[in-house]
Amino acid sequence: MQMILFTMNQQYYLISAASVEEVIDTVTITKVPLAYHWIEGLINLRGTVMTVIGLAELIGVTRSKENRNILIMKNDEEKKGLLIEEVVEVVDIEPADIQLTSSDDQDYYAGVISFPDKVANIIDVNHLIF
Repeated sequence: MQMILFTMNQQYYLISAASVEEVIDTVTITKVPLAYHWIEGLINLRGTVMTVIGLAELIGVTRSKENRNILIMKNDEEKKGLLIEEVVEVVDIEPADIQLTSSDDQDYYAGVISFPDKVANIIDVNHLIF
């Protein structure tokens, strides 16, 4: 399966490429008053207004100093942006290579993949953002 490898605060994460429609450079995000702390705001993407969610705030990790990309996530006809630090590459992962750990308090966490030079956490946030 294809997954998108990206960084946040010097750590590596993977998310399924099947749930990502496209990756865009960060654009101007309009803040929304009284929104949840993990809602970054709204963007206008080719005439469509969509919510942008700060992934770091959503999963409780330290926010990156600079966020360069937004993952446009899709679920049926609904789309939302996911603010991340930077996409590194798209990788092919064999399901047998996923090392699972039981973590009841983190329902977004789907396992770990070891690469020769790094370790990446697999996250599944679709059920959290849609």
